[in-house]
Amino acid sequence: MSERGERTADAAAPRQRRPVRSYGGVDAEARVAARRGKLLDAGLELFGTRGYSATGVKDLCRAAGLTDRYFYESFAGTRELFAAVFDHVIDELFAAVARAVEATPPQGTRKLRAGIGTYLTALAQDPRKLRIVFVEPNAAGAEHRLRDALWRFARLVAATATEARPADHPPAPIVDIFALSVVGMLERVIVEKQGGRLAVPMDKLIDYCTAFAGASLRDIHSGEIDKRTKD
Repeated sequence: MSERGERTADAAAPRQRRPVRSYGGVDAEARVAARRGKLLDAGLELFGTRGYSATGVKDLCRAAGLTDRYFYESFAGTRELFAAVFDHVIDELFAAVARAVEATPPQGTRKLRAGIGTYLTALAQDPRKLRIVFVEPNAAGAEHRLRDALWRFARLVAATATEARPADHPPAPIVDIFALSVVGMLERVIVEKQGGRLAVPMDKLIDYCTAFAGASLRDIHSGEIDKRTKD
């Protein structure tokens, strides 16, 4: 069966009944969770290196060291596994960025730099995650997940921007546009850097992105943005 045919069959495959008895001193729920974890690891590796369209259930099971029936114990098909891998990558990345922002003193653009640096560095250090987040969602039918993830990061940027100067009250739509522009900038620069088109050292890339974001944020808080749009 072709990869395409295998994937089509996967989409309609029913879930296997999960075991309910303990085995070897390990309860059924723990065994299912362990097998699911192996499949998530296999998905990260194969979706992140070969790509979604080149990866079938048999490939994933082989990489996980499991038989096909254990795949369907946890996932209805490769799309569902991709969604789980994508969500796991995003949750880890978001938590890391949020922790970095929270741990940084609110002085100048330091919080912005902490978040930007953590985001860019994490994706650069593991190209598999970069590919899963920004390259493969379209093939896997997960575009809505990518949009939701980018909006989630934009909310964090917006919160960081407003907390920087809580006495100011810039219009919410302007803050939203700022936050989306920052997230969009980071997506493009890390994809192009990893693709070899943007030959900028990581430390400088973080500096530049922070400087651009900081300049925009200063204009927002000073009211300069409003003045320019009214001229």
